[in-house]
Amino acid sequence: MLKLALKLSCIALLFLVPHICRGQDTEARDDSLIDSDDDDLRIQAKKDNVQAQLKLADEYFYGKGRPQDYAVAVHWYRRAAKQGNATAEFNLAICYERGIGVKRSRYHAFRYYKMAAEQDIKEAKFNLALCYVEGIPPDNSTDDRTPAVFSDFAKAEEILRELDDAGFMPAVRELGNLYLKKQDKDKKPDDELNAFNMFKRAASAGDIPAMRRLADCYFGGIGGIKDEAQMVYWLNKAVAAGDIEAKGKLAYCYEYGVGVKQDSKKAFDLIQQAADANLPMALVKMAEYYTSGQYVKQNISIAVDLLRKAAKQGNSNALFKLGVFSVEGIGMPQDVKAGVDYFYQAANRGNAQAQFNLACYFEKGDVIPTDCGAAFYWFREAALQGDPRAQRRLAVCYLKGIGTQKDAAEGLKWLTKAAQKGDGEAIQMLQK
Repeated sequence: MLKLALKLSCIALLFLVPHICRGQDTEARDDSLIDSDDDDLRIQAKKDNVQAQLKLADEYFYGKGRPQDYAVAVHWYRRAAKQGNATAEFNLAICYERGIGVKRSRYHAFRYYKMAAEQDIKEAKFNLALCYVEGIPPDNSTDDRTPAVFSDFAKAEEILRELDDAGFMPAVRELGNLYLKKQDKDKKPDDELNAFNMFKRAASAGDIPAMRRLADCYFGGIGGIKDEAQMVYWLNKAVAAGDIEAKGKLAYCYEYGVGVKQDSKKAFDLIQQAADANLPMALVKMAEYYTSGQYVKQNISIAVDLLRKAAKQGNSNALFKLGVFSVEGIGMPQDVKAGVDYFYQAANRGNAQAQFNLACYFEKGDVIPTDCGAAFYWFREAALQGDPRAQRRLAVCYLKGIGTQKDAAEGLKWLTKAAQKGDGEAIQMLQK
């Protein structure tokens, strides 16, 4: 059985390493500068003995018997990969994916996953499928320009089904995710039920992320079955298995009494544990505790630090809240332009509140240049997510031709949607 040098925690591009690298460029490093020891392992590795190269790379990667040096580890993985070694190709892909010992590059990770997948490495096939699901944008920011890899759900499904047939359970879970990610034009009536069944099969087989996804289905009625007791059951199973995100979701249940007896202190304890593990959603919630002073001494500076930690991980709620803090001068010097930049980052990550705020700034034009087309775009993005304020403002755009062609029918449609959600101004506009 093939031994993978990098130990994955849940296959999907996550693995445990002691430190984060500096991202050195290993391509230009000369053999003679890497290690001056004339030990037998390095001698064999320099003679292109693949197993010696892999072992030497592992020793540098984990710091076993040698100084830990991810850049040198990457050098030897690359040497072995050039000889077509599947383990080295897979490990090199992980290093590129996470920016360990080499500059992070999703495209080069994709390229090496593909090489390893062609040699039947299941984990490489799985990660390759995820690349096809998400797609990879082109990178023209450096001399190492890389092309785009376009999202291809059909190719991803083909690979995941092949892995499912081989008994690779994480693929079953990702097939479920794939059913739910389809665009409206591609969705079929039974997609949600198929996703539910995939999650249930994977969760029953012990796949931890699938347990959490199954709990989501029971919470939202995805697949036609809404069952809070089953939701809590699967969240508890995932928590017991060490899933931090499930712990954050279970905290929500205790905070609002969903499927369990309401217990705000229990919710706080779970959030604190998840925040200690650096879970973004928990960091944001802990920031709220420090802002309000509930269960902890009020400290806005700590709240800001927690939000920044979550924002570094791309959490849209953290970015939105930092935008609010910047605009209002809460815990930091007031800087409206910086706040708008935070709103922009959060809006691009799908935060409806940030999308609404950004649209207002584009329409008003007092902080950033007026752009009615951009205002219309962001009002529409927020409206599609159900924000009633955005639905009303989008209706006005259609009715007055702001950033788009006048369309009374569309305006009335969105105004009605906003009114149905209780927006007072929309109700008054409809009554005129």
